Amino acid sequence: MITDINKLQQDIRAIGSASDSADFFEGFLRAFGIPVSTIDRLKSTSSYDVNEGVRIGQQIFYLASEGSNLYSDLNILKKNNISSLKTRFAMIANAMEVLVFDLRTEETLFSTKEDLYSHVDFFFPLIGREKPVVEENVAVNIKVSEKFAQLYNECRLNNTQTHLTDISELICRTLFCCIIDSMGLLMTGDSSLYVFAQKYTDETGRDFSDFMATLYRAMKQEDHSNLPIHFRQVNYIDSRLFDKDISNISFTKSMRSLMLEIMSFDWSDVDPEILGSLIQSIIVPDDESITGNFTATANIQKVIGPLFLNALYSEYEDCKTESAACIALIERIREICVFDTSCGCGNFLLVSYKELNLLLSKIASSAGKTDIPLMPITNFYGIESNPFSCAIARMGLLFVVLQSKEASLSTIKTNIDILFSNSIVTANPTRIPWDSVCPGTSETYIIGNPSYKGARKRNDEQNADMDYVFNGHSNYKNLDYAACWFLLAAKYIHTHGGAYAFVTTNSLTQGEQVSLLWPKLFEYGVHIRFGHKAFKWRNDARNTTAVTVVIIGVVNNSDTRRCELYSQTVMTEPVQISPYLTPGSTLVQKRKRPISSLPYMIKGNMPYDGGYLLMDVTTKNHIVEQDRRVLQYMRRIVGSDEFINGIERWCFWITDDKADAALEIPIIKERADLVRDLRLGKADKSAQRLAAYPYRFREMHETTTNSLVIPSVSSENREYVPVGFVDKKTVVTNLAFVIYDCDPWIFGVVSSKMHNLWIKAVCGGLETRIRYSSELGYNTFPFPAITDEQKKDIRNCVNQVIAVREEEFDKTYAQMYKKDEMSDDLRFAHSMLDLQIERCYRDEPFVSDDDRLDCLFELYEKIGG
Repeated sequence: MITDINKLQQDIRAIGSASDSADFFEGFLRAFGIPVSTIDRLKSTSSYDVNEGVRIGQQIFYLASEGSNLYSDLNILKKNNISSLKTRFAMIANAMEVLVFDLRTEETLFSTKEDLYSHVDFFFPLIGREKPVVEENVAVNIKVSEKFAQLYNECRLNNTQTHLTDISELICRTLFCCIIDSMGLLMTGDSSLYVFAQKYTDETGRDFSDFMATLYRAMKQEDHSNLPIHFRQVNYIDSRLFDKDISNISFTKSMRSLMLEIMSFDWSDVDPEILGSLIQSIIVPDDESITGNFTATANIQKVIGPLFLNALYSEYEDCKTESAACIALIERIREICVFDTSCGCGNFLLVSYKELNLLLSKIASSAGKTDIPLMPITNFYGIESNPFSCAIARMGLLFVVLQSKEASLSTIKTNIDILFSNSIVTANPTRIPWDSVCPGTSETYIIGNPSYKGARKRNDEQNADMDYVFNGHSNYKNLDYAACWFLLAAKYIHTHGGAYAFVTTNSLTQGEQVSLLWPKLFEYGVHIRFGHKAFKWRNDARNTTAVTVVIIGVVNNSDTRRCELYSQTVMTEPVQISPYLTPGSTLVQKRKRPISSLPYMIKGNMPYDGGYLLMDVTTKNHIVEQDRRVLQYMRRIVGSDEFINGIERWCFWITDDKADAALEIPIIKERADLVRDLRLGKADKSAQRLAAYPYRFREMHETTTNSLVIPSVSSENREYVPVGFVDKKTVVTNLAFVIYDCDPWIFGVVSSKMHNLWIKAVCGGLETRIRYSSELGYNTFPFPAITDEQKKDIRNCVNQVIAVREEEFDKTYAQMYKKDEMSDDLRFAHSMLDLQIERCYRDEPFVSDDDRLDCLFELYEKIGG
């Protein structure tokens, strides 16, 4: 069936004024071609009562609401497991607004009913088509930003002696001029900047720099008498504008064409919070200080909603029928300060400003006020180390203020102080005292998206920042750079009150970083009040690139509100939230012995030999050709790399009782002498002592049957960490972990999904890889006591996994376990093993990985963690 999109938009637009829930939803269904019989059945069986949903097959669930904050209604659905609806969409609507959640893509759409027609593409799955990747309004911003990027590159190409800050200044000024021109504030009469520039500049571009310089003067000086006559139609804006001289930038014909093209855009469809981010990310894509790439409003809602907005809406719901209480709430809200300590181009601040003003308009309406009060723009603070981003953020705030008021010259002159105020400052956020920017004398909420730099990717300046912030603390070198913000924010709210919420990669909620960071924060009397478990954060509207992040909201311990723990489809209210973003208060600490009834695991044998006792297969064969006596002293050796990738390596394995005979062989004696010299040259006294035994490894652990090998590092692109058995003739190095003389049922435990999830949660990763730890991961793994019959069942499943792997003997473990290339047989064998392991925990099946982790942490606490 071919759908007429124009007609679809017209039909949706026709129901934009329908405040009645039944009329709106039935009109929506008719627009999307839902059978008349279905709609008739709804009319006869559904009452559309508030907070009672209506379900249409597997397509859409509809909920009518009287609430003013539809996100709160969505959270209630998540609290009751929204995925159990088993529909593609969940739609919530009140008299004026609509909130829609796509259960498959986990995307959210918020719109007024009047504007819903412009988002019909979101509902394309209802007509058998998937949604386009980029929404139309985002596409407009992309188009504009790409023209700015071309202009920036052309400027650099044709002005090689010009400082990049001057070119960035040109971009900012052009953006500013286009914004106020689009509002009819730049020039008197009906003239536009595009027509003006086209008319009074030469096609070659040679006079364009002079034209722009004169335009700047006209905007910054009241007296136009000394300007060319045609510039007298340019309005005076403010004398503080454009102090820096950038007339050294010369223009070409191509640059003039780009400027005219930018000036000709319809700026009414441009969103400041999107455009500024895109210009920034395109022009300075590698700037490590920039953290403000385009972020969808729905994602920012995940930060500001549970931090402060949901509670404000709840208070409004309680007082909406009392005018005096509404006015008091308005006064309180207008005192609130929002502080982004890594503000980038300011999109978090812009969305916060818009959302608070939307709430104020609703409260004012309930209070019967016709003059809707707006948030003071001076209540929005930011710190950004990049001057260009800082300028974009200030301009974005001015833009949204002008959008929210009736545009006029007086409006812009009243609010232009934003461009020159100290509320958004250019500074290093880790060095400037935060209360020198935002004093914290009123209700303050800190938000942000700090730098994601891990410990191994920090530069020298960032390492110095870490030393400065963590002065007086120990054990912080392995923390992510973002940890600076968490500690500084904890200190700030401890002193000034308020709360904070940051977006960060999930590394601060995994592995050793948990024990390194969170006890330091808890010293300041704070706790995690809400968290959003790992999800894909859309950072750049030009493509679908996303990074996996978490959101963590922290408050003072005096805040006794219920905790809220979110996933994409579920919201729970645990008594406490741990730093792993699980219910409870657990901090997993390293242990020397397993907490469960599991056998001892250790690292393999460390050669400490400079490579002289090791050899590849070619070298091994060459040595054997020289003297076949060496064979009795050689063994196959594996570490993580050799085990996973099937690399054949060998070593000399010489025990003390065989040392004299072995050293009579010249090649062994030669290599042993090199090992002795190496060890004697070490400052380490234990190495010097080991020099007395140059023929042997530092450890000489062996098995009498089989050893279970567990790689210390594995790719994140594997659903399972590949583990496996090696025989007693194979040596395991210290680059892998090993359980000697291991019962096969232990293979089942260690290779299970339950164990893999635990390792990812408490051990963390090495860059993007999974890092295994015996003391932090295996020894802390909570596994229940099981019967001999259960062990037998697990062994049977293990044997099936091993049998399938043997059938794929021509593959390495790396090839077998690559996520998208696992064979159906191997995947099925592991799923059966997983099922058997999970039955050891409980009879009821787990519904998600979050469910599994919650169970593991609960058991960990019970058995003494």
